[in-house]
Amino acid sequence: MQPFGRLDVPVQLPDQEKGWIRKGGKHGWYLSGANAYPLEQRLFESDLRQLVRDYVLPGHTPQRPVLEIADAVVTLGSCFARELRAFLTKAGANAQPFWIPSGLNNTFAILDFFSWCVTGHETGRGYRYERDASGSIAQWKPESERQRYLDAFAKAGAFVFTLGLAEVWQDRQTGGVFWRGVPAEIFDEDRHMFRLTTVDENTSNLRDILGLVRRVNNRAPIVLTLSPVPLLASFRDISCLTADCVSKSVLRVSLDQVMNERRESVYYWPSFEIVKWVGANLPFSAYAAEGKARDVNRELVATIIDMFIEAFYTPASCAAMSRTPSPQA
Repeated sequence: MQPFGRLDVPVQLPDQEKGWIRKGGKHGWYLSGANAYPLEQRLFESDLRQLVRDYVLPGHTPQRPVLEIADAVVTLGSCFARELRAFLTKAGANAQPFWIPSGLNNTFAILDFFSWCVTGHETGRGYRYERDASGSIAQWKPESERQRYLDAFAKAGAFVFTLGLAEVWQDRQTGGVFWRGVPAEIFDEDRHMFRLTTVDENTSNLRDILGLVRRVNNRAPIVLTLSPVPLLASFRDISCLTADCVSKSVLRVSLDQVMNERRESVYYWPSFEIVKWVGANLPFSAYAAEGKARDVNRELVATIIDMFIEAFYTPASCAAMSRTPSPQA
């Protein structure tokens, strides 16, 4: 067997080619092209936007802005999509002018909705419902609105999808995943189960969603994001905090797998990392907006959205927007 060799053998290499080389009792990355972690705490306390530009956004934004103020942006999913839509509308940009059902927080629900809009058929793996005027539970399937959605998607200037949940409620008999929780009126303990979906399932759903978008619109940028808002509760037999970590990790790995396929005009916007990783070192709490532990700090939300505008909208469009320091919830 050949020995692997010693790690502390002195090596003479040009600075730009050095790897893990002991220097002054410490190790450091000196490989050309390596992206470093911000090691100095002062970086988190001086200029947050510059920190994000230098240490979070590389590899995730277009080389040049791709949107104009007149481009209609369709947003689906949880918090960031909702916040972005509200901010763009208030700023005078062309945000989605039509209603999309709530509860599209998991990839099964988003895929089911898009499949129905584009093809007229559900995936068979989702179950959507609404309460009618009398309060009764009914399946949501307004055929009269489908063409309106299809036309809007075809004309959209961009799509933003925000994923929130990898934990779902599922019908054992049909395999259908509920867009939301199971209504109390129809809950059957023997039929309905709670489970954590897999990386492969969510990756497959994301690929299908992107494929459906491209069937009706082959030019608009697609931005994928992950919600930093923690789970409200988990029915797994572990704590909600640790279950949330697993749920977000499943979705983040799925997103990374899709992004590694290098699809044209598909981007990942790292709002999750800005809150979770950058937020851990900020001089103020990344959460606890108005005393609510799960709500992201409003100042940080404003920064994330403003930087999204900066990264994706042309300078002229940015200047034309009525940008405010604090978007409203």
